[in-house]
This record gives sequence, C-alpha cells and structure tokens, in this order.
Amino acid sequence: RLERLQRVVTKLQMESGLCEEQLNQADALLQADVRLLAAGKAPQKAAEVERDLDKADAMIRLLFNDVQSLKDGRHPQGEQMYRRVYRLHERLVSIRTEYNLRLKSGAPVTAVTAVSVTSGQRRPEPDEAPLRYLQELLAWVEENQRRVATAEWGADLPTVETHLGAHRGLHRAIEEFRAKVERARADESTWGAALWGGGCGVWPCRARTQLQSTPRPSQNSSKSRLRHLESLHGFVSAATKELLWLSEREEEEVAFDWSHNNPAMAAKKESYS
Repeated sequence: RLERLQRVVTKLQMESGLCEEQLNQADALLQADVRLLAAGKAPQKAAEVERDLDKADAMIRLLFNDVQSLKDGRHPQGEQMYRRVYRLHERLVSIRTEYNLRLKSGAPVTAVTAVSVTSGQRRPEPDEAPLRYLQELLAWVEENQRRVATAEWGADLPTVETHLGAHRGLHRAIEEFRAKVERARADESTWGAALWGGGCGVWPCRARTQLQSTPRPSQNSSKSRLRHLESLHGFVSAATKELLWLSEREEEEVAFDWSHNNPAMAAKKESYS
C-alpha cells in the first residue's frame, strides 16, 4: 500500500510540474497580448491562452483526485501535495480571471479605433468599442452572480476545500472588478457625450447605471458565500478529525487480543473503567 501511494506522490510531483509549465506558458501569452492591447493593437494569442487554461484545468482536476487518494490512505505527504495542487488551482483562477477581464472584455478604445488610414479599412463607429466593452463587463457581472448563486458547498472535507479555494479566487476577482468600472468611468471623456451624455440612447444610459450599481450586490453575496464556506470548512475539518479519531479507536479495538491469556487485559479493563 505504501509503495502504491508513493507512486502516486511521484506522479503528483511530475504532473504538477507539467501543469505549472502549462500555466506559465498561458500567463506569458496573456501578458504578451495585454502589451499588444496597451499599444493599441489586436491580441494575437487569445485562443492559445484559452486552450492552455483548459488543459491546465483538466490536469488540476486529475491532480485533486490523486491528492484525495493520498488523503484516504493517510499518506504523510498528503497535506503537502494538497497545498501544492491548491496553489496551482488558485493560479489558474487568477490567470483565467485576468484573461476574461482583459482580453474577453474587449480592447481599450484606442486599440479599436486606431485604424491606419492608409490601410483602407473602415474606421469603427465611435461608440462601437465602449458599447461592446460595457456589454462584456455586464455579462461578466451576470455570469459571476449566477456562479455565486448556484455554486455547490461540498459534502466532505476535500470538496469543501476545493469550493473554498475556487471561491477565494473568484472573490478576489470580484473585489478587483470595481477598478474596471472606474476605468470605464475614466474613459467617459474619450467615449464622448454620445455614449454617456444627455444625447445617449436608452440602452447605454441603462447599462451605465446597471454597471455602476451591480458590483456592490455582487461583492456582498460573494462575501456572504466566502464567510459561510469558511464556517463550513471549520466545522467539517473538526468533524473529520473526530471521525478519524473514532476510526483509529475502532481499529485498535478490532485488532486487540481479547483472550484471557493477553497480559494487557488488566490495562485494557482499567482503561475501560
């Protein structure tokens, strides 16, 4: 049994290293595209970033399964391996959040409108970029509100820990989302009165109001879920320790020699009394 579990540890060490390389590659491609956006150019590697993140996600799911087998077998490195995979999961959440916000939320206005005059391409309408940016931001808010509302809690310690780790990453993203809203407000002068001002259409004005009002409820519901998950984790952790203690005592009783010839019977009787 120990040899089998040690093979699992070796496998975890090797595959977690490969997963880390996958995340490093995704992050490098993401930062390259972010620099392109900052320079007013279109991103080039978005599809590759998403593919790398999906691969890393699938790898981490399998790694968590291996970690669970170590914990079930009470291997001494089980907790260490869990923390290692948990850090990979947190990094995946962080990179995917940045990808969703910075690449999938639409390029900055300068990146969309700065089209070379000599290229012969049509210059986009002035309000196309901000409207698309608003739509993506609102979609992000709605999606994460749905995720918070429908997320599961977990029925044992490993699943509760997984949900808690995932939500901590999501909560950080929600906390940082207000900066995106502030950026949208700061870009008002660039987007012009046609979007925000008195001449704006009904949809843009409504979108602006909705965008400015939604982060606070999202933060509140996310904080509430985080608080409940932490409370649940504390309870399940304590309950799991008690169950492990009971299991160890049961194993001792089952393995004990209850015959009268056992010299330890006197001590056992004293212990029972």
